[in-house]
Amino acid sequence: MTRPLDPAANLNISPASASSPVHRLPVNPRRKKVSPDERKRVATACNSCNVRRIKCSGERPCRQCTSAQRDCQYPEPVERVTIPRAELESLQRRCASLERQLASTERSDHRGEQAASPPTCSNSTPSSLTGGAPHPSRLGGIDGRMLADPAGTSRYLGETSGATFLDSLKKLIVIAAPLAKVLDADAGRHPAGAAFLASLGQYQTHDSHPLVLPTAVDPLTLPPEADMLSALSQARYFIQDGNGTFPSGGIMFWPFGDIHEILSLASLPGRQSAGEPQQPGPHHRPLALYHACFAFVRMLNIREPGSAVDGQLGEEYFAKARSLLGNVLDRTTYTITDIAVLALMTLYMIENNRRDAAYMAISNAMAISVMHGFHKGGSGNEIGVRTFWTVYVLDRWLGCVMGRPPTTPDDAITLPLPRDYPGLPSPAGLRAHVELCKISDYIVYSSYREAGLPDLLTKATVRVGKALEMLRKWRADLPPSLQLPADPLTLLPVDIFTMAASFGQDPAGLLTGAAVFGRDRACWSLHMSYNQLLILAIRPAMLMAVWKAVASIVCDDLPFDMENHPHLEPIRACSDAARRNLRLGRLMRLHSPRQKLLLPDMHNIFNAAIVLTMHQMIFVNLRTQDLDDVGWTIEVFDAEAETGSEYARDCARVLHDFKYLAQRLRNPIHDPDAKRVLLSDEGGLRDLLPNGLKAAAGRGAMVDVSSNYASAAAIDGGGADGPGHQMKSGTPLYQRVAAMYQTLSCWWQADYMQFYSTHLS
Repeated sequence: MTRPLDPAANLNISPASASSPVHRLPVNPRRKKVSPDERKRVATACNSCNVRRIKCSGERPCRQCTSAQRDCQYPEPVERVTIPRAELESLQRRCASLERQLASTERSDHRGEQAASPPTCSNSTPSSLTGGAPHPSRLGGIDGRMLADPAGTSRYLGETSGATFLDSLKKLIVIAAPLAKVLDADAGRHPAGAAFLASLGQYQTHDSHPLVLPTAVDPLTLPPEADMLSALSQARYFIQDGNGTFPSGGIMFWPFGDIHEILSLASLPGRQSAGEPQQPGPHHRPLALYHACFAFVRMLNIREPGSAVDGQLGEEYFAKARSLLGNVLDRTTYTITDIAVLALMTLYMIENNRRDAAYMAISNAMAISVMHGFHKGGSGNEIGVRTFWTVYVLDRWLGCVMGRPPTTPDDAITLPLPRDYPGLPSPAGLRAHVELCKISDYIVYSSYREAGLPDLLTKATVRVGKALEMLRKWRADLPPSLQLPADPLTLLPVDIFTMAASFGQDPAGLLTGAAVFGRDRACWSLHMSYNQLLILAIRPAMLMAVWKAVASIVCDDLPFDMENHPHLEPIRACSDAARRNLRLGRLMRLHSPRQKLLLPDMHNIFNAAIVLTMHQMIFVNLRTQDLDDVGWTIEVFDAEAETGSEYARDCARVLHDFKYLAQRLRNPIHDPDAKRVLLSDEGGLRDLLPNGLKAAAGRGAMVDVSSNYASAAAIDGGGADGPGHQMKSGTPLYQRVAAMYQTLSCWWQADYMQFYSTHLS
């Protein structure tokens, strides 16, 4: 059955309603107002009478509740104040500013306290469950961290970064590694998942491996005209409007001109000095955009095995663009026409998996835009408006993917959105993309950050619910040209026999339902970004559910039941968003030339596959299509890795290993009998138990890791160092098992919304 499209439908986002067992119905509209002396009914009915739509007598308790022996409660009186809208908006801005300042101050104070006294995890029941004061030391959440690249260089990646999330997931599996090892009967000397676990604290990037650029290049030399036309056509298909065929008009804009004008420009003489070769003049600067385009398109054509090597990545064209721009560190030498060049260089760096370099390039582009007043409308024409908003969406995408702040805040931008203009593509796609990026800012800086402060933990659910509501409204307000004709979940791959028979035919023959989706790649990419933001907003709660599920393996009397999870529906919506992205990824790959997916597309399907693998761990029922979708994703990355892409190779290894580890851990999570066998005298898990817990399990007692480890070890009368203890206190094995059980205890007790905290780690 297809899930509702509204992910916030079942998310309880009101703290007030959460504290009251009875909700009230909305007030019926009246045709005219009635004065108090003419009223025949009380002004405010009690909650019980309100819900039942019956007449309330107004006493406390009222007659209806007295006769029915119900608890009679009245809503708290609310004083209504009317002020001008301008004053309200001014107060809201002021409040938001003060909250940010308070958040920054408290975060600094908290980190100072952590440095002075490292937190420890208490095994007592959290006070948040008993109504007491806030817990002095909570379990760490998805916090920004320093991760090392393959060269050993550490870089900061923030809370919303996929690498940060994956590192949190690795931390979970590493701590539970003894469980996975016991459950792996065929581990051997090199168990599956070892490479995944060994990469804790690391992430894949080429930023420490600089591009090998040729030094002697002539920027006035262009490819043959036919090759230029082909390259521009490919660029317009992948990153603009499909050469005018996309109803959306594309979700980015590039000011490509007529090819003959470019050829004429290149033929103009440059600067000539005595005894030196001819140098390009300032009038040749627009050629940089086309050289950057040719470099980017070269990345699109790397499909042969082993072809992704230095010298084959479009470095020559990139070097030509660089030579025309001059000193990359001197922003004063850049002109308005260079803004689009820097943005296109950003895309090239992204495709090269050099995100830090891309982050620097787009920061330069945004800074130059502000320097020329583009953010205030200084461009004076529609091409300048669209160029600025393209820079904006790239800046926001990198900020979200890397968990870093944007270059220019939204409050400083007053430039109007793109509009219809003769001779230019439809602005619908770019306008929607800009609005979606504004929502991503809210998710990054409200759901993850401010929601984690001690005095704002109660608002975490509200903030996440607001983000989901913003996404729902964005989707509902899309114009018809951007609406998908059907739910992507209806896209189903055909079976292997039909696929063999359809080889070489139209993509619609390989994916059931593909025919109705048209060919607007930009629209599909826009919806993939929407689904990725849904995943981003809900993913921390899903990860916390995985942590608790793993902790339940050693808790014989505390079974994990996902159906009673407080955020069951949003987590299911997260899984459905992942499924939609994988189906859209299939559609996009089938229609794209040479089945090429851009790196942002690969990023989206990778995150979707991780989410579905987590889904398989926490839900009892497995969907065959989920397994097929994850398997397809692994095949895509395996195929890309054959070209020599280290990014694809790393992602494929992560998916292989995580899938294997999830399968090992899944069975004891959902099968009580399997868990009891593992904890019994004959079970493999018994060898990992501390001696006291082992004795309890042998006597048939329920194993409860929420009690202190030392107390549990004393069950057999020997104490932590007693004669009955087989693992001596202080040995590495003893310490590792003790730490594992203490950590699992913390996971079981932790609050779900703590994973939106950033001051905890």
